[in-house]
Amino acid sequence: MWFETDPSAKLGIQDLSWIQARPDSFLLAAINGPSLLSLYNTSNGRCIFKYDASPEYLSCICRDPFDSRHFCVLGLKGFLLSVKVLGDTEDDVVINELHIRTDCSELQKLERDAAGSASGSAAASSPASAAFPLYVAKFAFSPQWRHILFVTFPRELVVFDLQYETSLFGAGLPRGCGKFLDVLPDPNNELLYCAHLDGRLSTWRRKEGEQVHMMCTMEELMPSIGTSVPSPSILSVVICQTDSTLQNVGKLYCDLRHIPSPDADFDNPFDFCDESLLVSKTHLISISDDGKIWNWLLTAEGAGDTQKDSLRMVADVSEVPVSETSTNTVPPSTDGPAVESTKQSEHVISSKNRRSTSNQEDMYIKISLVGQLHLLSSTVTMLAVPSPSLTATLARGGNNPAVAVPLVALGTQSGTIDVIDVSANAVAASFSVHNGVVRGLRWLGNSRLVSFSYIQVNEKTGGYVNRLVVTCLRSGLNRSFRVLQKPERAPIRALRTSSSGRYLLILFRDAPVEVWAMTKSPIMLRSLALPFTVLEWTLPTVPRAVQNGPSKQSSLSSKDHTAVAPAEASSPTKASSTDSKAVSSDGSPDDTSESFAFALVNGALGVFEVHGRRIRDFRPKWPSSSFVSSDGLVTAMAYRLPHVVMGDRSGNIRWWDVTTGHSSSFNTHREGIRRIKFSPVVAGDRSRGRIAVLFYDNTFSIFDLDSQDPLANSVLQPQFPGTLVLELDWLPLRTDKNDPLVLCIAGADSSFRLVEVNINEKKVGYGSQPRAIKERFRPMPLCSPILLPTPHALALRMMLQLGVKPSWFNTCSATLDKRHYQIPGTASSTGDLRSYMIDSPPIGDSVVPELLLKVLEPYRKEGCILDDEMARLYATIVNKGSTVRFAVCSCNLW
Repeated sequence: MWFETDPSAKLGIQDLSWIQARPDSFLLAAINGPSLLSLYNTSNGRCIFKYDASPEYLSCICRDPFDSRHFCVLGLKGFLLSVKVLGDTEDDVVINELHIRTDCSELQKLERDAAGSASGSAAASSPASAAFPLYVAKFAFSPQWRHILFVTFPRELVVFDLQYETSLFGAGLPRGCGKFLDVLPDPNNELLYCAHLDGRLSTWRRKEGEQVHMMCTMEELMPSIGTSVPSPSILSVVICQTDSTLQNVGKLYCDLRHIPSPDADFDNPFDFCDESLLVSKTHLISISDDGKIWNWLLTAEGAGDTQKDSLRMVADVSEVPVSETSTNTVPPSTDGPAVESTKQSEHVISSKNRRSTSNQEDMYIKISLVGQLHLLSSTVTMLAVPSPSLTATLARGGNNPAVAVPLVALGTQSGTIDVIDVSANAVAASFSVHNGVVRGLRWLGNSRLVSFSYIQVNEKTGGYVNRLVVTCLRSGLNRSFRVLQKPERAPIRALRTSSSGRYLLILFRDAPVEVWAMTKSPIMLRSLALPFTVLEWTLPTVPRAVQNGPSKQSSLSSKDHTAVAPAEASSPTKASSTDSKAVSSDGSPDDTSESFAFALVNGALGVFEVHGRRIRDFRPKWPSSSFVSSDGLVTAMAYRLPHVVMGDRSGNIRWWDVTTGHSSSFNTHREGIRRIKFSPVVAGDRSRGRIAVLFYDNTFSIFDLDSQDPLANSVLQPQFPGTLVLELDWLPLRTDKNDPLVLCIAGADSSFRLVEVNINEKKVGYGSQPRAIKERFRPMPLCSPILLPTPHALALRMMLQLGVKPSWFNTCSATLDKRHYQIPGTASSTGDLRSYMIDSPPIGDSVVPELLLKVLEPYRKEGCILDDEMARLYATIVNKGSTVRFAVCSCNLW
């Protein structure tokens, strides 16, 4: 929806807030430009009210938590506008102008400087945050006391009473403290958290019996370890209100005689020490200008008496009826009963305040970093993982071999390339390379990247401008090559780089393939005018363990031996000699030659070898004629000497030994295959045939071609239900056969993930037993949060509102094997899933709940529905009635 604004003014938006005029309608309050307040009707997008506060600079809007019709607007000079909305017309808006005394000398100096500068006219129409970014004024309503505002100016904290229109308290910042950025009242305790421009967080405690606040702690919101120099700046800080909502629901409906308070975190052993007990906890989210979101846990710990008083207070509050305490807002269409209920609620809150402040001086406030999310620069379009061979050399020259590095490159829609350090879970570097979408990205060794993009010059003639760039990670320089003066008739389709980084294949759409030598100044060796569908270079050769006994035959099993004579199939020395020829590292000429396999449009296969500037036919041992598919075009390929694995658009997977001609195939019974990736192999591995397969429906599977039935032993995708995969590749960092395989995934939701694959091998006879894939969770995960698709989120909300048995949350997933509790009941995914419902829906088809539960079953098995605390809370209120269940689900946690 587009709201009705003045197109000629082009005023920026300073702040927004939702206002509920009636129970069935919402208005949107906005600050446009420096001093214009507007109210918009969200049903038709029209502006129903405007207020121009010139020459004031309006800073922020905040809604009253006790009355959803009431909100206030604060200006940089202390101007305060109190607004109450009684309806949907301009005549229904009641305003009251107030003023908070503050020192404005610094702002007046900034105004004079801006007026005298060349950009003075632009600053006059800009919002306050753009005109004066270092001069911030913010305020917040007290969640415990009605009519009380906490206001911060750059160097002053003020407590203001709206009812008496006067300041109750004012305090300046001590010398050495940075200016205020924001003020955040704790929803559970009478504490104030104030963010500062220098990246610190101060905590202020109210003095008992009066509205006087004292600073008690000062903490860093930007750790000095692991951050760049100079340190990033804090852009915004917000308190997670759902914690308070959950705790209030738990206090009201939990039986304290049998169930512990949900405030305590049972998964954290430090919550139960002898000297201090947890009184409350609050999550605080901060955003820094380097693209990171920080999750902080603020805990208030006190002595044992404090905890007892808190529990006694909760017991008193839980005796209040639901109708009198569950609503803090005053609906404008109601009168007497609502007012009475609000008064009763105020009485409960005020009594809680008097009790909770009795021991506030004994509380200890602690802040802990519990999570970090590093945002990528833009939507991910490509993923590239380095897998240099032993013949790859460093970009600066010399004969030193390039080693595998824990880096992953991501191409984005904005033309930026982000380099991820997977060992540190951080974006190590970000390069602005292209002006458009990065359509192809590959590594050249371990320190250079080659990428391409293109733009269409003319839609009628079809001319394209292709741009190829080599990026050096060490120097950060971008160097274009293959620069043409005129547009080309065909765009680039893909890039393929050899493991050594010496050669590059450029695939065009309906044009010959070009072979380039990637020297300091890239040189085109020749073009290949063949109708290629796919091309893949050979991966680094598999290392072999030292064996005392006779060498074994190639480990990829074969079901079709029609192309090879029996004597040839039983000879183990032929395959071994081929391996030793490829693995030789004594400087023989074979070390400098590399080969690539290809498939043509007619289904024909081949292998070419590149040695220096010469390209020749590898002359492989061909498979039987029946190996070529007549109904499926080859769409994906993986090549590691001596095996070539192919996938077609019909879902068939075929593999072929280029030295013996052995071949085999099976059908995945899935859609077409888009990518095939060999897993990295180290010395001592029992299997060399594990592959990751990405299908055109953006799902993936892992197959072991060494097993007797690869389809039966496949590992599907249970851990990302509802998440589509855009690109994938293996991380080649294994050094031991017992190390897990790690799969890198670029999600269609613009996330980057690491998936750990553990393979359990039988000791009697060979066979791989893949266990379920688990996402590798780390203290600071580098990915976007896993959000449920909208239909699945609605299904989950409906099931929780209708009521499911607590045993539904019990799973045997390996991710939950360390839980410290177990909800009574036995979880079973067999049979009718409707047995998990506490009661059948009174209306509608009874099969609908079962369909919804089947949709949610993959999430439930992996423990992705609720965390421990919320599962415990839901178990305590599930039998309290539908009203309570609806209240919990309205927290928007899922």
